[in-house]
Amino acid sequence: MNNKKCPFCNSPECIKKGFQQGHQRWQCKKCKTKFQANKKVPLIKEELFCLYVFNKQTLRELSVEHHFKTQNLQSFFDSVVLPKKKHCPRELSLAVDTTFFEEFGVVVFRDQERKENLWWKFVESERLIHYEEGMIYLERLGYTFRSVTGDGLPGLPSVFVDIQFQYCHFHARKNITKYITRNPKTNAGIELKFIMDSLKSYTHNSFLKDMSYWEEKYSYFLKEKTYHPGGNWSYTHGRLRSAIRSMKRMSGYLFTYQRCNFFMPVTTNTLEGHFAHLKVRVGVHRGISLKRKQRIIYLVLLNSSASYEKDMHKKLF
Repeated sequence: MNNKKCPFCNSPECIKKGFQQGHQRWQCKKCKTKFQANKKVPLIKEELFCLYVFNKQTLRELSVEHHFKTQNLQSFFDSVVLPKKKHCPRELSLAVDTTFFEEFGVVVFRDQERKENLWWKFVESERLIHYEEGMIYLERLGYTFRSVTGDGLPGLPSVFVDIQFQYCHFHARKNITKYITRNPKTNAGIELKFIMDSLKSYTHNSFLKDMSYWEEKYSYFLKEKTYHPGGNWSYTHGRLRSAIRSMKRMSGYLFTYQRCNFFMPVTTNTLEGHFAHLKVRVGVHRGISLKRKQRIIYLVLLNSSASYEKDMHKKLF
């Protein structure tokens, strides 16, 4: 009596399909997959999916190594049931940010101390409502927040009411660079960039003092106007003025960490580095469908460390 089971769907409905290189071949009547009955136990679809995601192996490489058609591998990967995130509610310091791919973005809440992704959501654009949703979700699970470190999205501190909010220094410098470039040509721009590059050496009061001195020194320069045909005019150094407005808006959150009696990261580097690993893994599989790309991202975020380990499928599935 035939008691052979399919290694992919575990169905006992298997029939013999000849021999290949001296090994009996079988075909599952349920999922139509063909496989060899050799001494080596075939990898289950969850193991193959982990190789595909974490070991950065392409469909072609997996097809050659494990003797499956690429169409079958795609079918296996789409049928894998992804595990749900397991939570251990506690007090923590959060890092929050959004990264974007070609078709969508993903909002991520990450524990800065344990380097664990706690919540994420695929979005079309970065909006405050997404951060509110993540905070409410984690609070309902029993998490409490000591602090939150985030970027300069307007209104973001108001989402985390009664929680210490730190404006990421990396995003602060990046935001100013957006307006004055990395190599400003004017003396005002050069001095402003020097102030932003020296954020770590400032306190809140000394920063405000230097910024006030800078504005007073270049007050006439900032008020220069350019007149256009038709009588209209605009500020000659409008981008520099925009940089100052942006910095004033977030200046109250640049030095929150100095007022806390616990460790509070001043950047979201833990997320920035994680996003880089995430994009490398997704970039290996160019041309894949939107759904499969999101499944890869989900599994990497679930694993948090984004690095392949032996028997990873046993830890995730």
